[in-house]
This record gives sequence, C-alpha cells and structure tokens, in this order.
Amino acid sequence: MTTEQKPAGEYTLRPPRREDAALVVDVMNACQAALGDAPDMSVDALLKDWVGTDLDDQAVLVVGPEGQVVGFADLMNRRYEQVNVYAYPLPGPHWAAVFAQMMQWGEAWASTHRHLGQDVDEVEVHFFRRANDGAACTALEAAGYENVRTHYVMAAQLTEKPPVPIWPAGVSARAYRPGQDDDALFLGGEESFQDMWNRPSSTKERWLLPTQAESFDPTLWFLPFDQTNNEVCGVCLCSILAGVGEVDTLGIRRPWRRQGLGLALLHHAFGEFWQRGVRRVRLSVDAESPTGAPRLYDRAGFRVEQQFARYLKRV
Repeated sequence: MTTEQKPAGEYTLRPPRREDAALVVDVMNACQAALGDAPDMSVDALLKDWVGTDLDDQAVLVVGPEGQVVGFADLMNRRYEQVNVYAYPLPGPHWAAVFAQMMQWGEAWASTHRHLGQDVDEVEVHFFRRANDGAACTALEAAGYENVRTHYVMAAQLTEKPPVPIWPAGVSARAYRPGQDDDALFLGGEESFQDMWNRPSSTKERWLLPTQAESFDPTLWFLPFDQTNNEVCGVCLCSILAGVGEVDTLGIRRPWRRQGLGLALLHHAFGEFWQRGVRRVRLSVDAESPTGAPRLYDRAGFRVEQQFARYLKRV
C-alpha cells in the first residue's frame, strides 16, 4: 500500500445503504487480498454484521473525486465508553488519505456521542489491523494510537467425525429457544465474559441482536445447563456462513470452568457442523485471554491463521 497523500477535500463521505452491500464486500475482499489473505467476505456475512447498526450514523463510505468508492468503515459502540472501528481503505494511491479520514471519522463519532453515555469522560477508540499491515500500523501509531493487544483468527478442519462430547457431571446442553431462553442467554453470556479484558458491560438487547439476522439459526446456539439446579453454565453461539462454521461466542461461567465444559461444547458444535456437511470451522480470540481460551482451542484442533493488532486511543 502506498502512503502517497491526496488532499482530503477530494473525498466525500456518505452512509452506505443495504443495496451497497455487494460493493462494500468487493472493497473488503480487495483489502484482504492486498494483505495476502484469501478473500472470504460475503454479502450474507456483511448483512449479519450490519444487524443493529444504524447505517446512517455508524457506517460510512469514502467516495473519490470521480464518484468511485475508495473505502468503507463501520463501528461497534459499547455504551459510548469504547468504540471499535473497522476500516477498509481500498488499496491504491488514495490509501493513506482515506485511512486518515476513517481515523478522523471514528474519533469524531466518539467525541460527539460521548454525552450519551453515563458519566463518560473519555472514550476509547479501538482499531483492529492485520499484524502484517505495516502501513496501517505505522499510520495509527503516528496518530497517537497504542498497540495494546493481539487477537487470533483460528480455524479447525473437520477431517473425520468429531468426538462425542464428554459433559461434566450433571451438565447437558440444548438449543436456544427464542423468547423462552432470553434471560438464560443473557446471564450465561454476560457472566461468562465478565473477565474479558477491557470489556464494558452489555445488555440483553445487544445479546439478542444476532437473532434478527436473516441467516440466524437458533439450532446452532447451544446453552449448557446444570441439571441439579437448572442453572445456565455458559453459551456456545454458532452460525454457518458460506459453508464455513463460525463459533461466534463461547463462554463458561466461573463456577463451571476447568471441568471440560468448553471442550464438550466445541465437540457438540463440531458434531452439528459435521451433520450439516461443514468441514471448516473458525473463531477469533484474544491471544492473552485471562481464561486461557487459546489453549482450549488448540486442544480442540484449532490453529492460528491470522493475527490482528489492536490499537487504542482515548479521545
């Protein structure tokens, strides 16, 4: 990627629309290919990511002087305390100027929305960049961002029928029942992630957002329960996109950790994927997870395929 600058005035910003999804996917896949990755974004995956996103406010297209789209960015707002920005500047001579505009857009959004939070004095703006994206990492550091964390994208190949899950004594899992298990989902998920690094608390409404996606399949959301007291023990929330299994969320509540439940849930999910003809499974994880999640995933057969650097700046 070149760092040649163009005047910021040559570019305009506008919100994306659902009918722009295919165009946005092309931009995202071009960014992946420029970094040596196999492009894997799809319209279905993008529309799933857009569930709950106010496209008029929380996403932007960067348009060049001839009307061509040269970048896309959107964000995830966590109680106005933390804003995660996902930026895709199209490779080319415009790259540095477009990426700079995306940084400015994310910081401006955080600053102008901060008053909507509860007693928020500073907002943490986070960018996630491929570790081998030297131009982006250099640009972020020059703009005052600090590299604070590494995240892995891991994948497992299902080459044979998965093992039968070995559940802890008294524990079994079943599929999520929309409308009936909402409270259990929220409790199992939110408490499981209370030890996650630098994570603001969430709401039941946000946990339920994925259920609004057209591709949502409740039979791939698994809730483990302790049958002795009917307590939910955690969550294992999965999906299938473009034939690839995704472990979107896996968490265990503290009283049920270190009993093999995480591995049992993964094997349970593998079994469901296997029956549906899925042979590749992916997930993402904090490399320094305080619960040791990468070690669990390694035991289950996952291997690191990509590394992302997480950059933070307070505004």
